[in-house]
Amino acid sequence: MESVLLDTSVWIDALQGKTPEIAAVTQGLLNDDRILTCGPVLFEIKRGLRPSDRKKILPLFGALIRLSFEEYIWEAAGELDASLRSKGITIPPMDVLIAQICLHHKASLFTLDEHFRSVPGLKMFTPEPFSKC
Repeated sequence: MESVLLDTSVWIDALQGKTPEIAAVTQGLLNDDRILTCGPVLFEIKRGLRPSDRKKILPLFGALIRLSFEEYIWEAAGELDASLRSKGITIPPMDVLIAQICLHHKASLFTLDEHFRSVPGLKMFTPEPFSKC
């Protein structure tokens, strides 16, 4: 089974219990030890956590496999962003980095943000209950 990088949008939804299906898929991936993370996702999670949630949630991220984020990924992400913008596609800079990390590591991305679908070659993870929608 493939491992999957969860975007911040999925974490927020799952942790807040907004969508029971997202929470269930996330829990299943956790149970199967299939979740990956990366520096930009951790940055976004940490900056948005309330102090009361930090002790409960942050240890979870320490147990996940963290994809490396070498220096040249910045350059590749800049090229990706320039390429997208030349086509009239604007994606938030942190999401361009997340996409580039996935591309580099050939990892699938589970996200709720549609703009990632504009990134050529990016493998998207679509859970079974959602693939039929």
